[in-house]
Amino acid sequence: MARAELVDGYLAAVGVERAAPSLALLTTLTRRHVERFAFCSVGPRLGLALPLDVDSLFARIVVQRRGGYCFEHNGLFFDVLQELGFSVQLVLARVIHNQDTHPGLTHRITCCTIDNERYVVDVGFGALGPSDPVIVSPRELAEHDRAFRVVCGRPDDLKSQLPVDRGDPSMVDGAALEFHLQTRKDGQPWSLYRFEFVRYGQADCEVGHFFSHKHPNAVFVNHLVASRILPDEIRSLRNRVCWFLRATGHQEVKVTSAPHLQTLLLDSFDVVITDDEAERLFGALP
Repeated sequence: MARAELVDGYLAAVGVERAAPSLALLTTLTRRHVERFAFCSVGPRLGLALPLDVDSLFARIVVQRRGGYCFEHNGLFFDVLQELGFSVQLVLARVIHNQDTHPGLTHRITCCTIDNERYVVDVGFGALGPSDPVIVSPRELAEHDRAFRVVCGRPDDLKSQLPVDRGDPSMVDGAALEFHLQTRKDGQPWSLYRFEFVRYGQADCEVGHFFSHKHPNAVFVNHLVASRILPDEIRSLRNRVCWFLRATGHQEVKVTSAPHLQTLLLDSFDVVITDDEAERLFGALP
């Protein structure tokens, strides 16, 4: 399928018309994506082949409604933005959950430049991720009852908070900066992942993707997860428990059977699985 035709199909699925690149359009697209398409580890849990070419991503996420994770969602979204004329850069990140650790580059995000400002665009982090573009600046982005920001520091001093140089916000004195995407937890900044503005390519994505959906210790190989971020609710499934998080309160639902799991995935996450897949997934839940 030609990329223009594929993007037209994507835009029809999220209910957005083609327009000139702008922050408003980018924000609309990111919000519609995380509302419409589930973050989901059905593929890795079932041991399926998950090729990263854009036709396969479009088929799995948009047509077959199977969900996906960062290398799939952000891979498809990157091509959509590029086709629409946005200035985009592929970036890989290390998921750290506020710890001073050095895991592998197993998270894919996109950097989008609009009016000389850089934004982190991430439609593939799941329930904890942002639904709006996050400006590369310590300025905090409020999202409903959540908040996000990007801070930076030298690799040898992760606690330092350096001002972002608008000319080149990736280097200071010739040294690469590490950037942290932060949210808030218990009222305090919480780093979800860190990244650098260096050169990455599709081969790097294939390596991270292979680990994430094939390695026996990978999170998505060992846990069934699903999420959607709606305007008034965040839905999050992890193995045998599903949460519906709202400003007015939270609801917890236990997964009791294979048919229940199949119905829950379809009704709450719009993820389609067969009867046989439901039995396999439920039977292997931790």
